[in-house]
Amino acid sequence: MIKLLPAANSERLSTIDVLRGLAVFGIFFVNVLYMSTTAIFFERNSIVPQGESAIDRGVRLVIEVFFTGKCYPLLAFLFGVGFCLLLNRAEQKGIRVYRFFLKRMFILFVIGAVHMLLLYGGDVLRTYALLGCLLLPFYRRRQRTVLKWAVGVLLVFLLMFSFSFIQPESVLKDDNASAYSTAEQGAAEATEAYRSGNYGEWFNFHLREDVLPALTSEQITYPSTFGLMLLGFYAGRVQLFQRIREFMPLLRKLRLWSGIVSLPVGSVLTMIRLGAIHAGAYEGIICQYLIYGFGIFLSFYYLLSMILLLQKPVAQKVLRPFQFVGRMTLTNYLLQSVISFVVFVGFGLYGKFDLLQVAGYCFAVFAVEIGLSRLWMSRFRFGPLEWVWRRLTYGTLKQPAGWSARNGSGHDHGSAS
Repeated sequence: MIKLLPAANSERLSTIDVLRGLAVFGIFFVNVLYMSTTAIFFERNSIVPQGESAIDRGVRLVIEVFFTGKCYPLLAFLFGVGFCLLLNRAEQKGIRVYRFFLKRMFILFVIGAVHMLLLYGGDVLRTYALLGCLLLPFYRRRQRTVLKWAVGVLLVFLLMFSFSFIQPESVLKDDNASAYSTAEQGAAEATEAYRSGNYGEWFNFHLREDVLPALTSEQITYPSTFGLMLLGFYAGRVQLFQRIREFMPLLRKLRLWSGIVSLPVGSVLTMIRLGAIHAGAYEGIICQYLIYGFGIFLSFYYLLSMILLLQKPVAQKVLRPFQFVGRMTLTNYLLQSVISFVVFVGFGLYGKFDLLQVAGYCFAVFAVEIGLSRLWMSRFRFGPLEWVWRRLTYGTLKQPAGWSARNGSGHDHGSAS
């Protein structure tokens, strides 16, 4: 029987590593608000906390405009690229690709479920595992078919979001009036549970107010995530990352148009949050639509800009540290939750940081992860959790030592691989 092992060093696409490293940090900028503050209880009700300082409002606005709903699409896209590369390589080895990939996704789902249950209710690994399985029927479809489905699914996502505007304004006013008191109550209960120092008390609250609400609402993100996975798969099929220079004229045009769409979207969102535009009872819905719906265009702008930027030697040198983070995406994603759990639950610091301090905490975690990733990858070919994932998938994989940045790295094209 032919054994499938990770790809050789020559197959590493460093652009993908850098993009994944940047994406996982961007996701943390958003997740940390829910890990360290009561923001989730207000966002869940499409409202903004009252009485914030000018600095907090400014930091929140920056995160909403530039990060929220912008980074998970990047990781989903790269997941689709990894799906294509992984299955192509598996098929070349004579592996039964469907069975192999389903096993890999099952392991990822279990990891995500444990993460969600014990640490953070906003886990994305389960979503990627579930939707990743839906990519399999497209594996042998024509490129044009994959592209049509990807665009179609994303259009359906935007259409689904627009249904929220059908609600009468009178109903929204009543909902908004009760929503704020509900959010305040949830925030107060969260603060008590997180600072209690009692893991059992926190865990009960976490299951009731973090995990269950997430399970009932996360489906709204499925169409956009799956559509972006399909786009990533299409990019893998046309060998985008191996033929970047050939695609540069097209990439520049797409970047221009995604920027043209993103600029007014970000401007309108900013003016609404600053009170320059009043949307009445529909304000919450409009902001959610701009952040999570049309925010996809800014995601594309980021993606295309970074791909083009990374063709320059200076940019490659500056962004090189993110390569190491990108090669340990799974480890770094989960490590962020572990560190934050210790800080905000273990030390009882939940709700005690203002948003500027939270941003500083993010950068501190980033610095630690870059340092640890570089150190680890200077000695080993795979990140620790990446190795566990492979061990469970391949069965006979051993962690090779002796790797250094001068002689290559292991293969890991997105969470799919």
